[in-house]
Amino acid sequence: MSVRSLIGIGLCALLSLLGGNTVFGQEPASAPASTQTVQERLDSLEKKVEAPSLWKTLGFKASGFLDVAYTQNFNNPNTNLNQLHIFDTNANAFMPHLAQLMLERPADAGGSGMDRAGFRTRLNFGTDARVTRARTNFQPGTSNNELDFQELYAEYIVPVGNGLKIQAGKINTLIGYEVINSFENPNFSRSFMFGLGQAFTTTGVRLTYTFNPIVTASMGVINGWDNVDDNNKSKSFEWLLALTPHERFGVSFYGSYGAEQSNSQGAAPAVTGADPTAKRTVAGSILTFKATDQDTIILEPYYANEGNASTVSTSHNGRWNGLAGYLLHDFTEQWSARFRGEIFEDAGGTRTCTGGVNFAGGANTCVGSPVGGAAGAGGIAQTLWENTFTLQYKPFPSLITRTEFRYDKSDKNVFLYGSRPANNQETLSFQVVYLF
Repeated sequence: MSVRSLIGIGLCALLSLLGGNTVFGQEPASAPASTQTVQERLDSLEKKVEAPSLWKTLGFKASGFLDVAYTQNFNNPNTNLNQLHIFDTNANAFMPHLAQLMLERPADAGGSGMDRAGFRTRLNFGTDARVTRARTNFQPGTSNNELDFQELYAEYIVPVGNGLKIQAGKINTLIGYEVINSFENPNFSRSFMFGLGQAFTTTGVRLTYTFNPIVTASMGVINGWDNVDDNNKSKSFEWLLALTPHERFGVSFYGSYGAEQSNSQGAAPAVTGADPTAKRTVAGSILTFKATDQDTIILEPYYANEGNASTVSTSHNGRWNGLAGYLLHDFTEQWSARFRGEIFEDAGGTRTCTGGVNFAGGANTCVGSPVGGAAGAGGIAQTLWENTFTLQYKPFPSLITRTEFRYDKSDKNVFLYGSRPANNQETLSFQVVYLF
């Protein structure tokens, strides 16, 4: 027998003694951990330990959206502005309206301790932020800064009764049906009533209490309309009473009262915009009726009055009021049609054609009104009408597309047709919104 054969027989015997199961009668040994790949070990650990992240433990939620649109103005105004529009201001142009990031921790009334505390912050980037920021006084007199905290507030639900919610900070207003974020409205463009005659945000303290499933009430003490820095020594009050007597019908009553004009600082009280004693009174309501599973009807009557606010009327009293109606029809979950009809009266010329940076850098200027003038200086008393038709298609829950035709008309020649005055304006808009 050769040496090579003897070595082979010896190795086989050694392996049999070390690992042979039949020799010692042992169960098969498990594979050493070192033979697992890194990914296999990670998968094994994840299956054994499913610890929630700190983010989920604290209850944080993050979301946002992107909003881009194109608007064609058939009047082709030589200013390249859609007259008396507030957010969709640029004519015949694309606009990156908004990129919004929202971080929140909603307060939980059913929880205890820290569960009852929460917050919300909405950070806006884009051309719409010019409007919301210009009206906040973060930087008074600046309209071209495209960064704005739309909302920034903390909240706590006091364990009293059904839970008393207390919110403090900068919050979307209680006034009006429409809001800043376009996709949360039935239409792409905003109404005259919202864009020109209502507050966007308020800064202060707000209390909300739900008495039962039918009645909810809110009341707040605020700096005023769209003021982060108070422009006078007085505070304003806001309120909302929401009633839902039936699952298909609801009605809300809202309003505000207080001094909204800046300190006069030695100016004569007759000078509008500089009388801190003048009071602004607002009252309105929102009626919602779900006629069928596919059809919803909304009506909003609105009234506002402010002393010493007009340079047009002999009494210097400013009054503006309106009525807006909405009809929403859902063909399917993806397709829907929306119609808005509105009449808005600016009897004192205090809200329309006033110019100034407070209205998106001049989009609230009209034929015969000052360009870049102070808000309330030399406005035009008029009555406006508008009809808006919107077709919405949502191919996915996170993607909204809209096509909108809007017709504006006034009893004065405040619009532009090229370079000449006109009493009407027609626009066609295309919008895409991506939610995340």
